[in-house]
Amino acid sequence: MDYQILVNKDNILNKDYVPEDLVEIYEPAGKKMDPNYINKLDKFVYQEFKEMQKDALLCNYEIFVDSSYRSFDYQQKVFDEIEAKKGLEYALRYCALPGSSEHQTGLAFDVIVRRDGVLIEETNENDPELIWLRDNSYKYGFILRYPKGKEEITGYNFEPWHFRYVGRDTALKMHDSGITTLEEYTITKKDVKKIKI
Repeated sequence: MDYQILVNKDNILNKDYVPEDLVEIYEPAGKKMDPNYINKLDKFVYQEFKEMQKDALLCNYEIFVDSSYRSFDYQQKVFDEIEAKKGLEYALRYCALPGSSEHQTGLAFDVIVRRDGVLIEETNENDPELIWLRDNSYKYGFILRYPKGKEEITGYNFEPWHFRYVGRDTALKMHDSGITTLEEYTITKKDVKKIKI
């Protein structure tokens, strides 16, 4: 698996693309999840998440994967439901079209938190769990995929709950250099390759 794979509105996955090493994961799901949905994630990525989850718990933060792998067809269903409720313009800002969703890679997921024994359905950037994740997820190979202020670069509105595995080395390089989007990292990486002989 190429953990730096760039998937966005300009880099589309084939309809038939299914990651090879998906495993079913058992995490508490929010009420908004489709009861027929089966949470799956890349096997190695889930191991990395479990380590991050364990360390978050040491700080009394309970974090879980609420929505991870989505097939092309399932993403179509998600997009259609959002479009029906909120309109096309809203759906295009907040939800990826099928093929352009990172969820199809098995490397990305939304998080949900549990506080005082209750799963919190609506998370926001000021939640202490999400602040902890923003500050620490790079240590485990994850990035906040759609950061605030980078909407024009990513093509999506700020999503403080959406994280993506890129590998520990890449996440550390991005953190240390101040690069906050995979789009910017990919461009920088290409430029470096062009310069080197």
